[in-house]
Amino acid sequence: MGEADAGPGPTADGPPGDVAADGGYPTVSVVIPYSDRYTPREMLAEAEATVAAQSVPTETVVVDDVETGPADARNAGLDRAETRYVAFLDADDLWEPDKLERQLDRMAETGAGLCVEAEPMALDDFVYEVFVGDLHEVTSAMLVDTDRVSARFEADLRRGEDLLYALEAATEAGVCCCPELFTRRRHDASMMASGMAVDEYRAQAKRFGYLVSERVPAAQPYLSVYYNQLYTDLGLACHDAGEYDRAVTMFARAVRISPHPFSVAYLVRSACYRAVPFAP
Repeated sequence: MGEADAGPGPTADGPPGDVAADGGYPTVSVVIPYSDRYTPREMLAEAEATVAAQSVPTETVVVDDVETGPADARNAGLDRAETRYVAFLDADDLWEPDKLERQLDRMAETGAGLCVEAEPMALDDFVYEVFVGDLHEVTSAMLVDTDRVSARFEADLRRGEDLLYALEAATEAGVCCCPELFTRRRHDASMMASGMAVDEYRAQAKRFGYLVSERVPAAQPYLSVYYNQLYTDLGLACHDAGEYDRAVTMFARAVRISPHPFSVAYLVRSACYRAVPFAP
């Protein structure tokens, strides 16, 4: 695959090539879901300050009246935004001052409807990296051209709703990438740190995999990789909790899906721990 961004090329509506045609930039709506249960108010203020410091015009849409989940809050922000270009920022993250300017320039160059933080890559590589690779921190990097992206965040997902949105938007309107756009911050009360029980994690992850397979045909070749990773991760969680019978079950399922050497090794380890309970 080439290293060019995965823009779809000009369409009947044309790419956003007029972004800086008059020497200025369009206003970008910035959607920030917020709940004081997960993020201190001072962190929100710091995030908002990085929006105000952008080198292009912005309007901030803080969604603090939707408590049914981040997907619903982001969808509410999309509905409330009054501009063509919409960006998303988690309340505990920080943007680089030229983040939006660089993204708008890149979207104008490539004709893509989505821009995220990454090194330039082809669409197939982007799908792989988001679905089964290492590109998991996408929300606070996303800038979307809503004239060309109709996707919405999936409200019944507590895991991966942002990744599903990115995959749908990229395959619908093309994707381009810029490096070093934002800083991720975590803290003890954040949703990222709150964790999820094994059974709920499995249910949510299976739902995510199903929705990706249905909505993103380009991801279908990687389904076996995804489910091998899922059951391997579940096996590791069970092993760490001392549930060796369950760990063996999870690892065995991962191996049946795809006999990856790591999954096989973890299966053997958990089987040994189960056979010798006093093993360190």
